[in-house]
Amino acid sequence: MEQPVLGLGLLGFAEPVGLRLQEWAAQVPAGWPMWRTCDPHLADAWMIAGDSVEVLGRDEVVIRHPFGSDERLTLNRAEVDRPLAFAAPLPEGFASAEFFEADSESSVRQRLQRFEAWLRPLRTQFALGAELIERLDQYRSGGVVHVTLGGKLLAVLDIPRWQAALSIPARPVDLSMAEWVHGENLSRDVPPSFIRLPLYRVMWGYALRTQRDVLPARYRGPRIYLRRVPRLPAHWFDEDHLSLMRELMTRPATFTQLLERGGLSERELVRHLGALYHGGALTTDIDSARRAEADTRRSMVSLRFDQANIDPVSRQHEHSGSVAPSSILREAVHSPLRISTGKAEPHRESGT
Repeated sequence: MEQPVLGLGLLGFAEPVGLRLQEWAAQVPAGWPMWRTCDPHLADAWMIAGDSVEVLGRDEVVIRHPFGSDERLTLNRAEVDRPLAFAAPLPEGFASAEFFEADSESSVRQRLQRFEAWLRPLRTQFALGAELIERLDQYRSGGVVHVTLGGKLLAVLDIPRWQAALSIPARPVDLSMAEWVHGENLSRDVPPSFIRLPLYRVMWGYALRTQRDVLPARYRGPRIYLRRVPRLPAHWFDEDHLSLMRELMTRPATFTQLLERGGLSERELVRHLGALYHGGALTTDIDSARRAEADTRRSMVSLRFDQANIDPVSRQHEHSGSVAPSSILREAVHSPLRISTGKAEPHRESGT
């Protein structure tokens, strides 16, 4: 069964510690997801150096990041939408059940496995995308798909509406073993406990996390146009996605031309274009692109304003990567990490 690549954000660590954590995280046991470090805004989980944390309030902390700089990031724990853990020692007066020992490989590995358990809904979405991409050609005619295992409904896919509904308790392995039934007259009714999400979000998340080449072969030859901006929160895009969309909006190009213009290796270009394609952004049909041009330009302007309000995190200690946020339940436009505007003052619990 295919496993996803998950993004790990390392915050506040000195470089030697960060490199060691990165090395340990990259050691993948057979049958488990792969971890790679990336921009913390795009990460699926965070490891935070406890000695880089200052307590600002009951739920708010400031993280000195990158290590040794004057930059500080504010994090309100009530807004956190992904798993996190703090490396001991923790600051005085700060309590968290989610901590680990950064100098212990077994402690780090245990923490990553806890992250993986927390991220099971995300991994199940990845499994849904992995199975769907193998069946896309069968479903071009439309209809509805019921995904069942042992008579239990796991997912409903409404192909004409490009919508999915997924059982929250479903496991990744359940999707890989399930029966997929496709028909024109199958019920579109969805149990109220299911989570609903557009299929392009499922496919975007899959395309970003897979190690496979998911860019259709036809995009290696003809000129590529930007058809729309994927309907995703602004902070789901990294700078490479934004650059490619801006480039294709102003100067449509072939795959070879994009490669020759520089900036990305062939492998990186394939991965980023693959995500944009499955997010519904690309077309090789000039007429389709022209019909959508006005809407696309408006979307790019809106996206630019959204991006301008996202606080940048220095990436000098992380490897480049592109991983969509882990939450499937929240629609936050921005990352919970924000640039701190002032120095933190120690938080003291008031007595009663």
